[in-house]
Amino acid sequence: MIAATGLRWILTLLFVALAAYGLWRAVTARSHPWTARLAHVLHAVMALAMFAMAWEWGMDLPATPQVLFFSAAAAWFLLIALALPNAVESRGRALAAALPHAVMTAAMAWMVAAMSSGMSMDGMGGGHAHDMPGMDMSAPGALAAMTLSGTGDRWSAGLFALALLALALWWLARGFDAGRFVPRTANPGRADGGIGGGTAAGGAVHAAWDLGCHGLMALGMAVMFVVMV
Repeated sequence: MIAATGLRWILTLLFVALAAYGLWRAVTARSHPWTARLAHVLHAVMALAMFAMAWEWGMDLPATPQVLFFSAAAAWFLLIALALPNAVESRGRALAAALPHAVMTAAMAWMVAAMSSGMSMDGMGGGHAHDMPGMDMSAPGALAAMTLSGTGDRWSAGLFALALLALALWWLARGFDAGRFVPRTANPGRADGGIGGGTAAGGAVHAAWDLGCHGLMALGMAVMFVVMV
């Protein structure tokens, strides 16, 4: 999907790193509820899917299972916020916290569906992507090998890009703010959070990293949507 070699490798390294972090958090966050650990797994899977979409071979992966998976994940984020009681925050606050994650996974489902419908080969004709409705071959030197041609699809991709960029800035700002107030002695790799840091400080470090990684995921996805337009 990404024709520019430099951008492709930047996004590849970004999404692979985010996937590794998500899996690491899912394994190490044993004190967290199972819903939090599953959320980390879902983010890791989404990062791997975005990594695949940056490469031409990624477009050969079956689209229907991906669309169903990410659509279900988007619904899960919302339903779990409504269904499970939370002693710390109200149901409305839990839903507001889950909504950005639902938007990201829904955007992922839409991207897979849009690219699949535009690039699917004619079953009998064996045509090429530039002959397909909904997709245009990009000019030499473009960032993406193909872009959306339908007005509605391009508007949708643009709106998703803006929404994801806003989420990226929001998450990154919160992550930087959270990191500023973490004691310098906190060490998230230790069970006690570091000398003088305590468990709370270690949790604050993880929270800051989680916010930062969510922001980078949204930023990478926003870039992917921009190159589709």
